[in-house]
Amino acid sequence: METQDCTEGFCGIGHWRGIAEVYDGQGHFLGNGADQRHVRTQEEDGRTRIDLAFVGPLKFSGHYYITNKDDHRLYQGPANCGHAEALGSDGVSAHAYWPVTGLSQKFFLMVSPDGLRQMSLALMSRGEQLLYVVVGENAKVVGEKALVDIPLVHGGTYDLKDDPKAGREHLLLHQAGYWEGEIRSQKVGSNLSTCSGMRQSIQPIGQNIRFTWDGSTFLKSEVSTTLSTNQWQAWSAGGDFVGSYSLYGGRALAGTFHHLTDDLRVWRREVVSADGAYKALVNLWYRGEERLGAEWGLLKYRAITA
Repeated sequence: METQDCTEGFCGIGHWRGIAEVYDGQGHFLGNGADQRHVRTQEEDGRTRIDLAFVGPLKFSGHYYITNKDDHRLYQGPANCGHAEALGSDGVSAHAYWPVTGLSQKFFLMVSPDGLRQMSLALMSRGEQLLYVVVGENAKVVGEKALVDIPLVHGGTYDLKDDPKAGREHLLLHQAGYWEGEIRSQKVGSNLSTCSGMRQSIQPIGQNIRFTWDGSTFLKSEVSTTLSTNQWQAWSAGGDFVGSYSLYGGRALAGTFHHLTDDLRVWRREVVSADGAYKALVNLWYRGEERLGAEWGLLKYRAITA
């Protein structure tokens, strides 16, 4: 017997269908993937069963079980095994292994506040070599109807593999404007998360961009840096806030930054929705190898008006 209920922690119960974009480790577009998953809770032992199928440049199908353990989840195979940290009721950040592909995965998934879409980023490696990056967006399905339309960029891998924008007019993450919204943060050792407003701004300066970040609970004040970019990566010069990230279709990023003044390091991961309207982010903060906490949320894009 199964139920569609979940009362605490992250909840992805239901039927989800989406379109993923798959890139190689250098950010070249490999093609789209069709992602379908069915999430349900089994009452016999309380575990959640995930049935999924992914067909694209890499393909696999199967099922696995999840056991919830307060602030984390255990992936118990057979298709997926590992550990996931719950990001409140909004999402998960996971380290896992897919035996059928021989690939290790660094992953985050976030559900939008209205519960209608999931956004995700999977960094899939063999050993330390990054082989695939899967940028995902799934819509909630009721009956046979998806409740959110996810636009598809038309084109073939032959034409798009050397385009850092993957067929779009511009890099969504580098478009001039603001990303604003509420994010949640939680420090290690605390059972409570806090909510605050975050604002990130992007200002093009010739071939470079000026990135300004305000509202992180782990930063004492606003930080900014000028980033050079070749549209596949972005990197800073020297300063108090320095680092670099990789870009995937201009729609997702992953990288590390250092705030030298406060001896902080942050692992940043972000995914923009296919329509360019929203951005999901997860930031994990460290001092050296000591984990300090996490922040996560969904920001909305606002263009700069003259």
